Amino acid sequence: MQFIHAADLHLDSPFLGLTTLPNALLTRIRQSTFAAATKIFDRALAEHVDFVVLAGDLFDRAEQSVAAQAYLFDQFERLNQAQIPVFISFGNHDYATDQHQAVAYPANVTVFTDQVGTQTLTLASGETVAVSGFSYPQRWVTADPLPDFPPHAQTDWHIGLLHGAVATGGTADHYAPFTLAELLAKRYDYWALGHIHHRQQLNAQPPVIYAGNPQGRTQQETGTKGAYLVTSQGRQLVPQFFATADLLWETATVTTAATTLTELEAALTTWVRAHPASQLTLTPLTLQLTAELTPADQAQWRATDWPALYQRTHRADLNAAQRYFPRMTLQGPTAHLQTPQLDQTYWDQGAAATFTPAAIQQLFGKLAQEPSLADWLDTQVTPQDLATLATQQLQGLMNQEGHDVS
Repeated sequence: MQFIHAADLHLDSPFLGLTTLPNALLTRIRQSTFAAATKIFDRALAEHVDFVVLAGDLFDRAEQSVAAQAYLFDQFERLNQAQIPVFISFGNHDYATDQHQAVAYPANVTVFTDQVGTQTLTLASGETVAVSGFSYPQRWVTADPLPDFPPHAQTDWHIGLLHGAVATGGTADHYAPFTLAELLAKRYDYWALGHIHHRQQLNAQPPVIYAGNPQGRTQQETGTKGAYLVTSQGRQLVPQFFATADLLWETATVTTAATTLTELEAALTTWVRAHPASQLTLTPLTLQLTAELTPADQAQWRATDWPALYQRTHRADLNAAQRYFPRMTLQGPTAHLQTPQLDQTYWDQGAAATFTPAAIQQLFGKLAQEPSLADWLDTQVTPQDLATLATQQLQGLMNQEGHDVS
């Protein structure tokens, strides 16, 4: 028996905030979720697997484009022609009540409803497989879904399909919270998990696995991305990861003593030539200065789009290194607030208590269910990012205050 486990395709991700990149590259980036997904379906056909399971968030947004819907229909039809069944659960991005399909999926596709259900199929080998799963009825599912999953069926194999997160016991358990002990108690042969975008194994045998997403979409989604080909070996199911990403994300820091933009340009070019990537790689970059830029160059950095200018004028080096910079952050030599009006110890204590996932979630409350804000909090910004922005903002206000007093 052999099947593919994939999750979090996030088709049609908008890839916002990449305005400094060349237009041709932007087009490729915005097609990358489709390119990565195609590698999954191609692999299913090449291996002629017995079935495919997709553990939620096939689409990135509730408002699915015609292109995304048509693409998925075409891929399912390819599998249908090869007589490969597909099992789908919708997640927090593409929850079930938002699925207003204009056309029906091919007959090989089973979509789980908002109630836990089980489908059974008989393979060409004569083996029987049960697949249990459910789709989100709304963006947040705060109740533990495991009590509704049945025990192992009277089949050769039983697969659990679950888009969710391990329970923390806190107020942020919004995504079908579960415990590993609950999963293992069902005696299933494999748990195909979705929602967490970094692949990880919660248990070896039986395998309890997050496939991660096939294509990284932000600087928080670094590393190799892909899916799993799962093969039976005796009475065990053995997962094998395979890569699918069309492009990678990798953060980097360049430390330099440059005091002018000309020196900064030279230091950055030296780094690019010394750090070629193995494939197209988006590299959000921190330029860590050990000395301040001259006042004139600081003003020029603020007044002009220097990162965009650099990438246009150094296209040959960037192409050769297969690196592009969707974001450049200029970090000064001082990282702390320097002011007699604010005690640094109190600031550090306040920041440690304020800039945490739980505190941020409590601050935004139900607004965090709004898709664009939730996506921003989940994928575009970290608590440390917010702390850094707050520090910079306070420092700027205090510098301005000092200037006004003088």
